[in-house]
Amino acid sequence: MIATLIFQQARQKHRELIMLAGMIALYFLSYFQRVAVPGTVFNELQVDFNASAAAITALGALFLYVYGFWQIFAGLLADRFGGLRMLLIGGMLMTIGALVFPLARSLPLLYTTRVLVAFGASFMYISLIKEIDTLFDRRHFAMLLSVTLFFGYSGGLFGTLPLERAVDWFGWRASFLGAGLLTAGILLGNVWLMKRLRRLEPQRWRTSRLFIKDIIRNRQIWYIIIPAAINFSIYFLFQASIGKKMLSDACGANSAQAAAIMFGMLLACMVFTSLAGFLSRLIGNRRKPLIIGGTSLTLGTLAFMLWALAHPSGTAGLMALGCILLGISVSVSPLLTSTMKEANPEEAAATSVGFINCLSYLCVAVTTNLAGIAMDVFREQAVVTTQAIIYPASAYRIILLGCLIAAAAAWISSLFISETRGLCTYRRAVSFFPTNAA
Repeated sequence: MIATLIFQQARQKHRELIMLAGMIALYFLSYFQRVAVPGTVFNELQVDFNASAAAITALGALFLYVYGFWQIFAGLLADRFGGLRMLLIGGMLMTIGALVFPLARSLPLLYTTRVLVAFGASFMYISLIKEIDTLFDRRHFAMLLSVTLFFGYSGGLFGTLPLERAVDWFGWRASFLGAGLLTAGILLGNVWLMKRLRRLEPQRWRTSRLFIKDIIRNRQIWYIIIPAAINFSIYFLFQASIGKKMLSDACGANSAQAAAIMFGMLLACMVFTSLAGFLSRLIGNRRKPLIIGGTSLTLGTLAFMLWALAHPSGTAGLMALGCILLGISVSVSPLLTSTMKEANPEEAAATSVGFINCLSYLCVAVTTNLAGIAMDVFREQAVVTTQAIIYPASAYRIILLGCLIAAAAAWISSLFISETRGLCTYRRAVSFFPTNAA
């Protein structure tokens, strides 16, 4: 009897791990879509659609506006209907967009497909967090989340050098059509697994929307949000939008070399992100010293890259180092997210994570838009070829200078973050809007 029960429990856990692997596969492909467009295929899209730099960077910005705006609502819906159900609905929308994207022949349709992909992808991360919390013991949460993030970021890796090689061999349309078909196959596999797995009913919805007011009133979160949003925006701007093009236009790197540098940048981010939690634990669960270290590294790296861009000889190597350092600097993002969760009510964990994700991705979208506008200011100085529009180094220096100013603000804000040491500190938080005493 006992042996039978143990066997059934082991079998159930085995199925749940398979289910988690299927969900992570969808997250992997959502991250691939996030990094691949427009960064890796910037030139191909610009030439194919005869578009301005602002029009192409708008593809990335539009994705991020939709993705960021929907994060809070994705968390509320996952709490209400269950993470798996919302992940499958998001996966269906993402699949439709991914399949139609390479078939688009006009910019309006191209934008529409990115909205569908972004809307679907916005459910992936939050729904996975909900499912990990539901399916597995909470003592395994940090480990499983680290594994999830590592494999999710791996999707971004495939959106750099491997995609660049595939585009070179097969063209961008065939490459993205293949990715869309793969997404459809994995989505169908998840639907099949859902039918095979006995599901627990989601908890009764605990009006999480009421916690938004508590979060906004909490003064401490804004010191966390500013460095989180700015640091991630700067990293993502170069990783997914203009980094590859900057290396090709202003640093003398060819397409494959630039894609390889982006590959290394994301790999550095993956490795150091997975180490951030362990480093925090080694110093007594402290977050603040590592967060300040991350914002300081971002500030110093941008100053270094701005200097490097003014020296033509060896620029590609110096800028490659700068990109990798930016990848390392953003690895403190999990610590900022943890601090955000710990600075708010325990019952509002999902809502607080959705809130910081929302503002971070909206900041990325604005940053991406501004970078595209800055590049178009220098359009008259650009060199037009049959394969690309090559912008001058001065365009990228302006972008780096703007990022440097923003990074200084992030560094100052990080100095005022309150240390949590992994504990909920909400009762000690001070509101911007104090209530009257009873």
